[in-house]
Amino acid sequence: MEFRLVYEGPLHGQGAKSPHKWEIRRALHPQLQRLWQTQRPLREQAAHLLAHPALPDRPSLIIEKGGLLFAPLVSPKLDLYAEISVLLLRQQPRGQLITDGGDIDNRLKTLLDGLRVPHGSNEGRSEPPEPADPSPFFCLLEDDALVSKVTVESDQLLRPAPPDEVVAIISIHVKKTTLTPLNMAL
Repeated sequence: MEFRLVYEGPLHGQGAKSPHKWEIRRALHPQLQRLWQTQRPLREQAAHLLAHPALPDRPSLIIEKGGLLFAPLVSPKLDLYAEISVLLLRQQPRGQLITDGGDIDNRLKTLLDGLRVPHGSNEGRSEPPEPADPSPFFCLLEDDALVSKVTVESDQLLRPAPPDEVVAIISIHVKKTTLTPLNMAL
């Protein structure tokens, strides 16, 4: 299965705080939710893959953390992993050192953290936001260890924007570690 996600907004580098990672998760949730609604293999399996509690003899992808339910697509429960390619459009011209917002490595780590289910109960979420977070909260990854390959290309964003704002076009290739009846259609 291959698809793209788009993130537009600030992308902080080194020392990015957990609330920033939550902003990224919230920005990507509607796209992942739509993927589950529009992609036939996901739509057809959603009733049991998104069941909480899990149905008898059927795995559920739902993970409960800090009172929230998360629905990661890429999970060892389905024997899946991901390869990710990111086109990172930023304010600085190609070839110019990044002086605002952090270096590419640290920005990429922040983006990957925003693609996964949070570690710990709330991972720095101090209080519930208004409006409340969705349930289930769709994420790409159960854990960023499920990413086997990452490539990044950086180029200049040719529209006015704050120095730390980016447009990230994230290409995802979901792959199987083992072919099973549950992941065969993905």
